[in-house]
Amino acid sequence: MKATKIYTLLALLLMAGGVTMQAQTEDDFWMGIDPPTTGVYSLIEDADGNIIVGATGVYNSSDDGATWSLIGLDDIGVLCLYEHTDGTLLAGTNRYHSLYKREAGSTEWRYLPVPIIDNGVSLGVTPDNSLLLGTWGSIWKSTDWDTIWSNVWVSNGGACEVTDFLKLDNGTMLASVEDHLAMGEGGLFRSTDNGDTWENIGLTNAAILCLAKNSHDVIYAGCNVDFTSGLLRSTDYGATWQEFLPYQCVQGIAVDNNDVVYVNLYCNGWGVPWGVYRSADNGETWESLESGMPNKMVIGLHLSNDGYLYAFGQYDNQIYRSRKSVYEEFQIDVVACPENGGTAIGSGTYHFGEFANLSATANENYQFVGWTNQDGDTISTDPEYAHMVARGGQITAHFLSTESVDEAEEIAITVYPNPSGNTLNIRTALQNSCVEVYDLTGKLVCNQEITENIASINAESWPSGVYVWKVYTTGVSTGSTTLAETGKWVKE
Repeated sequence: MKATKIYTLLALLLMAGGVTMQAQTEDDFWMGIDPPTTGVYSLIEDADGNIIVGATGVYNSSDDGATWSLIGLDDIGVLCLYEHTDGTLLAGTNRYHSLYKREAGSTEWRYLPVPIIDNGVSLGVTPDNSLLLGTWGSIWKSTDWDTIWSNVWVSNGGACEVTDFLKLDNGTMLASVEDHLAMGEGGLFRSTDNGDTWENIGLTNAAILCLAKNSHDVIYAGCNVDFTSGLLRSTDYGATWQEFLPYQCVQGIAVDNNDVVYVNLYCNGWGVPWGVYRSADNGETWESLESGMPNKMVIGLHLSNDGYLYAFGQYDNQIYRSRKSVYEEFQIDVVACPENGGTAIGSGTYHFGEFANLSATANENYQFVGWTNQDGDTISTDPEYAHMVARGGQITAHFLSTESVDEAEEIAITVYPNPSGNTLNIRTALQNSCVEVYDLTGKLVCNQEITENIASINAESWPSGVYVWKVYTTGVSTGSTTLAETGKWVKE
């Protein structure tokens, strides 16, 4: 659990009885799980797939939260949990003895002789498999996970809380420190020597509560509401940062194997409600995951090995679990339109956040125009396109015939600007001509005469996407209409 301030609004909500629970359905993203007790601070999954919860005591469930067993520390607030690869379980607590240990196969807990009387707030493991303990104002390191401890960082006296640790693929360790009294000791700290020494690399006023990374070592930092942005992202190991989710409080981050990012927003700002959100594009856009979660005051997230997402709340006294694995499969069907216009590949089953590599090849006398999704919206004009999968359905590759029914001679037709935002201009030397414009679903959106060799079409109200234009000429003596030329135009 990443400790934080309890705000007046939260207190008022709790005094009022919170939000009334609503009936859940099978279509909801979340399902509620009765917690083992009030005040859930932490949640992890052990090697056997059991869910372990830290509250006042440590509880275990082997049936996805249907039943719980108390496994120790029943009178102690357990702020953080960690399981060693050998099955040893560690619990950071809010008691004088900050860290407790239960050996694999044992039911007994004993406190470890960390030479400090303080809360055990966070736990981490270095590349050389040493244990790190974060407390209020210090970081401690143990090479034997038991009796040998060294103080590797200490604050200058400010009320600083070491909230989280993160190990990067390049061997670097990061530690986040929240400075509650603005004494200048907060920020992001980095160690390149297995946690023996630490340097402050910035974000001193960000009040970082949690850290996470994706498979490419893109770093995410969740911040307290005191900072202007709730989520920070770095693609260069912390040298520079981009800001997302302004005036929010991000207390939990999870990243799945497809690099989809999940965060919980704890404080309301800029009209964004509390709850859990998901981003499949590294934080650029977000989708609310609210269905089935009537009470959204969650403080932490955990993603199980098989892709079930858990959200838990210290104040909500509730645990939520996604009804389905976030690695749920979606069927994508890729088709060509018209069927004889070319070939389109990329059909298959994909997980949420995976990329479907789409490829379109035009047949003779056809050209590729663009891709549309299940709603008919243009998603790309590139024949080779990596499409991020967020749902199932049909994706269509559109092809345009390049054959004219007129005799094969080049006719000078100019279309400009292309692409454009609001205006489509078509200039031609043809006499008695007109232009028709279609969207990629085949709907006619414009039919206009070309006068004085130019047609200027107002496309301001059209949706962004790819459009097909066709210029026709009418014979004066015969009155027959002939297709002169066709092509594509892109509205930005």
